[in-house]
Amino acid sequence: MAEPIDAVLAQAAELTAAGRPEVAIDILRPVIADHPDHPEAWCRLAAALLDSGRPQDCLDAAKRAITLGEPSWAHRLASLALTELGRHDQAAVSAKEAARRDPGDWRNHVTLAEALGPTSPPDALEAARRAVIAAPDEPRVHEVLGAAAARVRDFPLAKRAYSDALRLDPANDSVRAKLAKLAGVRATPPARPAPGEVRFGRAQRIALWLVLRRCAGWLAAGSFVLMIAGLPRPTPLLVWFALALLLAELVMAAHGVLTLPRGYWPPPRLLARRAPLVAFGAVLFGLGTLLLAVWTLALALGVRGMQLLTPALICAVGASIVGWYGLWRMRAFTR
Repeated sequence: MAEPIDAVLAQAAELTAAGRPEVAIDILRPVIADHPDHPEAWCRLAAALLDSGRPQDCLDAAKRAITLGEPSWAHRLASLALTELGRHDQAAVSAKEAARRDPGDWRNHVTLAEALGPTSPPDALEAARRAVIAAPDEPRVHEVLGAAAARVRDFPLAKRAYSDALRLDPANDSVRAKLAKLAGVRATPPARPAPGEVRFGRAQRIALWLVLRRCAGWLAAGSFVLMIAGLPRPTPLLVWFALALLLAELVMAAHGVLTLPRGYWPPPRLLARRAPLVAFGAVLFGLGTLLLAVWTLALALGVRGMQLLTPALICAVGASIVGWYGLWRMRAFTR
């Protein structure tokens, strides 16, 4: 039975990496039901749950893997989940245990640095340094070192670390923005969330990406159907389909926003600086929706053309691609 289990676990890993953790969860549930003592299956499930924005369920699955004797991965996943839940002291304990069990895995030191950051910045900096020593060619370790150095106000080290991360990963716009921000850094200490307030972390970012990907995907699919149905010349009947699509997008976006996880949500302007790729995708989605609405109104008034529908489709496809890419970028460190 080992080969079928391994095949399902490999498929779940591919689905999670491709931004489809919900599907990975669906195929892992039967495996765990049949093999409840398989620690790697529980870890795969925990990783998928974390990427789907469910840190508490991830923590429960990771704890199960820990009791089954998984050496370090389960402790790392538990730490990531605890960090998202705002339980930083417990997250640090789990991350320390992961690093103790497997000190050669740079991901354990990265997780420890991120867990210690809110409560013990100097210790976080030391953990980030160990991550760089363990994997000097990984861009992520330099990014974490830059963040840890910035927390302790060691801006020269932060700049060097971010520069190294950008050299290894030139396409990382987030690091580029952080490096540019350091050029004009002030001496005043950075603003911190209020006591007991959950930071704007992984769960919140994943939730935003999921909302954007879902809404943009349906907008792209609906716009494509409208374009095909409207060839060679759109008819007034398409107005009703377009209105239904716009209403569905409105309901979908509203539901996604209302169900975002609890946490620290920066104001829109600050959010755009901290997550510029999310803002870019949201602008594309908003522009595509606006163009579709204008095209629908024009069609209702008797204008028979496809000029506005084409750019609406392009914007929707672009926003969908940004959503998929953003989720893919978030999944590099859950194995």
